[in-house]
Amino acid sequence: MYIFQPERIILREQIKKHAHYLSGVVLDVGAGTGDRYGAFIKCEKFLRMDVRAGADIDIVGRAEAIPLDDESVDGALCTQVFEHLELPEGSAREIYRVLKPGGFLLMTAPQVNELHEEPNDFFRYTKFGLTAMFERAGFKTITYEQRGGFFTTRAQITIRYLIDRLRLYERPFLGRAMGKIILVYGKFMMWLDTMDKSQANRKHTLGWCVVFRK
Repeated sequence: MYIFQPERIILREQIKKHAHYLSGVVLDVGAGTGDRYGAFIKCEKFLRMDVRAGADIDIVGRAEAIPLDDESVDGALCTQVFEHLELPEGSAREIYRVLKPGGFLLMTAPQVNELHEEPNDFFRYTKFGLTAMFERAGFKTITYEQRGGFFTTRAQITIRYLIDRLRLYERPFLGRAMGKIILVYGKFMMWLDTMDKSQANRKHTLGWCVVFRK
């Protein structure tokens, strides 16, 4: 059952928007289940790595110890993974290690999120924290983009609370009924963000999409 969540919509749009940075052999670090973004990445070879084996996983490995040679991939994708890493600094250095000189990393991370995948949920990031960490690893920051403002952030928190509190995915009839209300509410709040250009609005965000270059 599908329930509208603003973060997932914007995240997908951001990956699609910045996917042109990735080409050649591309490594998806922390790919998870299913092919979420592979269709956006126009590359020679798309390698999906995760800590758990699966039908869609090409490499079983951890971000802090990627089982690939130095300078062996042209680009890397890493979406919503770094909040789950106990050793994020080491993982940033590992991605830098396996990238060829001039290669790009397209990554996303949350600034606001509910607890999830407990107990493996360790960090939240501002743009300053992300860019500082990856630049210490040797990367150059090319561009960054925030994921929604105050209204979208508030909507995502509210929707996620309702999903968990009312167990909407476990109760199909209620989930479908609430889903219609949630859809209208979520889209309205996202529209409010487009109308509010104030600095106050931009101080709030769900997270960040950043492009780095080795």
